[in-house]
Amino acid sequence: MAIDGINSLTSTAATSTAKTASNGDLSTDDFFKLMVAQLQNQDMNNPVDNTEFISQMAQFSMVQALSDLSDVTKTTYGVSLMGKEVTLAQTNDDGTMDIITGTVDGINLYNGDTQLVVKGTTYPLSSVMEVGTEKTTK
Repeated sequence: MAIDGINSLTSTAATSTAKTASNGDLSTDDFFKLMVAQLQNQDMNNPVDNTEFISQMAQFSMVQALSDLSDVTKTTYGVSLMGKEVTLAQTNDDGTMDIITGTVDGINLYNGDTQLVVKGTTYPLSSVMEVGTEKTTK
């Protein structure tokens, strides 16, 4: 019986690791799984203090909040570029770099990433090298 329990725990951990590795982010579920595993495998003669778990949870929550704030900041910055002239760098397959200058016509928020639309082509926000002023239409 104990062997089956270990095998099922191992397969669950492997599945969980595969899911986490695919996007590189730890979720709250991952944190709780780690905490449960730590509780199950702790030394009964020297148990972990409850304040350590609370501290770990607070730290995990803070990291998650900072990550969310970073995503919102990128989105806000991308939207603020709407109508402005930007200079972008694009690296080609052969290692050469193209410089593109144009007005930001649109913003795509795709798969958690902010992308700029310049001259009908989509570029990642990280390719921005320079930002000019808004273009006014007369």
